[in-house]
Amino acid sequence: MGVILFGIYIVLSIVLTIIGVFIGNIIFFDSILLAALSGLLCHTLWMVHPAFCLLIGIAVFLLLFWLQNTGVGFWTIGGMMSLLWSASFGVLAYFISEHDPIWGWVVFGLAAVIMGSLHFKARDSYV
Repeated sequence: MGVILFGIYIVLSIVLTIIGVFIGNIIFFDSILLAALSGLLCHTLWMVHPAFCLLIGIAVFLLLFWLQNTGVGFWTIGGMMSLLWSASFGVLAYFISEHDPIWGWVVFGLAAVIMGSLHFKARDSYV
C-alpha cells in the first residue's frame, strides 16, 4: 500500500508541476511544447537522426522563446497559441458534455480570455 501511495504522490507531483509551469509561464510552456513536437515530428516524419532532432528542438525552443518576447512575435505566436489552447479546451468540453455545442463554445470563449490573460501576464513578467 505504501508503494502505491508513493507512486500516486510522484505522479500527482509531476502533474501539478506541469500545471504550475503552464499557469506560471505559458510562454515558456508553449515554447517547450512546440520544441518537443518539432523534435518528435522531425524524427517521425523525416527520419532524421534523433540527435539532430534534439538539436532542432532546442533551436526551435530558443527561437520561439525569443520571438514571443518581441512585439510582433508575441502577438503572432501568443495569439495563435491562445486560440489553439482555447480550441483544445472547447473541443474537450464538447466531447465531455456528450456533444453539446453550447458547452464547447462557452468553454472556448472562457478559455480564450484566460489563455490571453496568461500570455499577457507572462509577457509582462519579462518586460
